[in-house]
Amino acid sequence: MAEAADSRCDKTLTVHLDLHAPSAYLDNHGQVIGMDALLTQQILTQAGCQVRWHLTPMTGARILRSLQQGKFDVMIRASKTAERQQYAYFSKPYRHEIVALFSRKHLKLPATLSMTDAFNQGLHLIGPASGWYGSEFEVLRTKWQQNELYTAYPDAARATELLFATPSRGDLLLVDADIFFRHLGKEQHDEVSLVGNNVLINPALLMFNQQSIEQTDLNAINQAILQLRQTGKLADIENNYRPRSLQKLLLSTDLNL
Repeated sequence: MAEAADSRCDKTLTVHLDLHAPSAYLDNHGQVIGMDALLTQQILTQAGCQVRWHLTPMTGARILRSLQQGKFDVMIRASKTAERQQYAYFSKPYRHEIVALFSRKHLKLPATLSMTDAFNQGLHLIGPASGWYGSEFEVLRTKWQQNELYTAYPDAARATELLFATPSRGDLLLVDADIFFRHLGKEQHDEVSLVGNNVLINPALLMFNQQSIEQTDLNAINQAILQLRQTGKLADIENNYRPRSLQKLLLSTDLNL
């Protein structure tokens, strides 16, 4: 369906946020800030929507279930799947989500190590408890779990604790790079390294309950994303919240972000 030039959203949308810096968190005055919070607010406001926040802590599975049940209207940082499209609409991508494979530098793992190599060598992986990270990883995750070489984490804070525990709970960590680097202590930034070319740059989408918006609203939201991308406002917000040490590490890999 063509997007009308004068599309406007006239609804108040409730957006669920997990409070994990730099994605979304509270400042010293209790106000919501963060990369995804500000990006989402900028986009929806530009489209004409009013925004309310839903801040109840939830697991990934519960977030999806609650969106489907209409307990809130919008989920951030979403990936599009056939199953989700049965009950949700998706915006155009609004930012890059960077998921990467890290290790402690002292392990000196080969620069060419792939995820399959890591599994075949019997390396222990600390990985997400839920979430979609591509079909290849889903197959490997199942195999790692069957071999009892997979330690699941609920969030990046716990993932960081597991990697730096004594002894460490795994050789490798697959994690959202932005959130992981926010949880690293200053002395830990120089203790981790990217493993090989195992960096997944996924488009992050806004996911809407189909009962919450109409096609004209989605058109307006997609128009807003396009306009804000063209003016550079989305990139400015994204880069402002991306830790400098991570920016430096990503630049060293020649990634085209």
